Amino acid sequence: MVALRAQDLVSQPVALITLALAVLVWGTVRGTPHGRAALGVQAAGTLVFGALALVGLAVDPDLGRYLVAAGWFFHGVWDFVHLRHSRLKKVVSPTFAEWCAVVDVLVAVQLLFLL
Repeated sequence: MVALRAQDLVSQPVALITLALAVLVWGTVRGTPHGRAALGVQAAGTLVFGALALVGLAVDPDLGRYLVAAGWFFHGVWDFVHLRHSRLKKVVSPTFAEWCAVVDVLVAVQLLFLL
């Protein structure tokens, strides 16, 4: 992220979207250690959260803030589900899912109430 900010050729959102799509394509072509079902769930999450972020950037800033906050909040819920669902526990490290769930919800609250 620091290197992306230091240059003007590629924006951070474009780089992140490209990376997410590349990982989805890679997983589809090469397979994943967790199977096709887990890849499908992760792909759906990537598309939903990515769509919320992109639409949030494209609409009125006030509405966009709520859409982005919703994305952050539901991603926190998503991480909590990874902790509780036995098939998804091995997809994401439990300590990372715990940390991310808390941070995501706090960012959503900040977007809603502190701006």
